[in-house]
Amino acid sequence: MDATFRGLTDPRRQLSGTGLSSALVIEDRHELLVGPKHPLADAPSVTPRQLADHPIWMPGLPSGDEVAAYYAEVGATFGITLDVLGPAFGAEVLMTEIADSATLANLVGEGSRYLWPAHYDLRRIPIVDPTPVFPLWVIWRTNNRQPDLAELLAFLKADFAGRQSSDRWRPSWARHGH
Repeated sequence: MDATFRGLTDPRRQLSGTGLSSALVIEDRHELLVGPKHPLADAPSVTPRQLADHPIWMPGLPSGDEVAAYYAEVGATFGITLDVLGPAFGAEVLMTEIADSATLANLVGEGSRYLWPAHYDLRRIPIVDPTPVFPLWVIWRTNNRQPDLAELLAFLKADFAGRQSSDRWRPSWARHGH
């Protein structure tokens, strides 16, 4: 079928001359990941403004790509401190550290799946008012006429249209004309 998903800060420019097309089809809602000792552990939901008092630990966050651009704008917009220091030893180490900490927190996409031991008692707390969403585009070869691809694209576009809400926050580069 030859389709992929990724964040794009400027799809027209990034895909110009490549023979590729794109459509914004997923907005991955963010959640706060904390351990049971964290001050927000028992909150049913949190707002981005509440996170300003709680640094978000994102060790090894890449720089210079759409992920970095997204988190930089989240931080600047809501006054959230992103701590990117330290090496990234993988999700397992990150979750182990968060489980034992009263201060460490991380942002995870609602669509991200992680497994951890039950005794970690980690909490995924929805972020609301507004909910930051990471935009993902489906990308495909413009000349691909495969019927399955057309069916997938129609499904993704309809599903995306049905999931729109006014309580979401997109980065500036994903708000207009994308």
